[in-house]
Amino acid sequence: MTAEQAGMFTRCPGCQAVYELRARLLAEAAGVVRCGSCGKTFNSLSELFEHRPDQSDEALRGEGMPPLLEHVELRQAELPVAFEPVPDEIETDDLFTEPTPPGGDSIVRRHFWPALSAVLLVLLLIQLWALWQTPGSPIARWLGSSVQPDAALDPNQTVQIVSRDMHPHPSLDDAVIVSTSLRNQAETAIPFPVIEFRFYDASQQVLGVRRVTPEEYIQDREALERGLAAGRIMPLVLEFVIGTSDPAGFQMRFH
Repeated sequence: MTAEQAGMFTRCPGCQAVYELRARLLAEAAGVVRCGSCGKTFNSLSELFEHRPDQSDEALRGEGMPPLLEHVELRQAELPVAFEPVPDEIETDDLFTEPTPPGGDSIVRRHFWPALSAVLLVLLLIQLWALWQTPGSPIARWLGSSVQPDAALDPNQTVQIVSRDMHPHPSLDDAVIVSTSLRNQAETAIPFPVIEFRFYDASQQVLGVRRVTPEEYIQDREALERGLAAGRIMPLVLEFVIGTSDPAGFQMRFH
């Protein structure tokens, strides 16, 4: 098979170098490749061609949502149900053949309904408690809305950094991705903090400072009002464009 028949090519947006795509290497890199000529990292799927392109050729562009695959709708036939009619001449009392001691029937009826009501009440309380312990349930939101976060607590004392990591952005040369997990160590809910990120180079010089407000990393307005619950761990993944040299490390503070 010739290169023109292979059917998949990509072109570096930096130096216009053309490369033939291999399915195995493309899958390992998730579409992100580095140009062997100029060293630029780019998404090869955004510069995709069916044939080896010339300099004036345009890359393939999608037109919207992918097509839906048709499938056969599975329908289960309704199962037949047979009913046997009860003869009219059979009385209700005739269905009970065991003899009832004198006064026994009234005693059973007198204690049956209170016992059944108590069992149903216990089951209802267990179900409400389970819904209360389920995050996001209507009961949890209703009960949690009455608990206001304690704004007097210092977030630098109550917020614990469980984990943090920084790695280069897969498609932007001047950006990094920061992933971190934060935990509320307080016994009550606290407001979501403003997080300050300071990026440093290898010589510990500050490359840039960025403050991220709760509205930027929390989209749910009700969650913002409830705050960060006690003991709750909150994972965050944020992108930052540095614009200068690559940062060697970063520091986090809370306000």
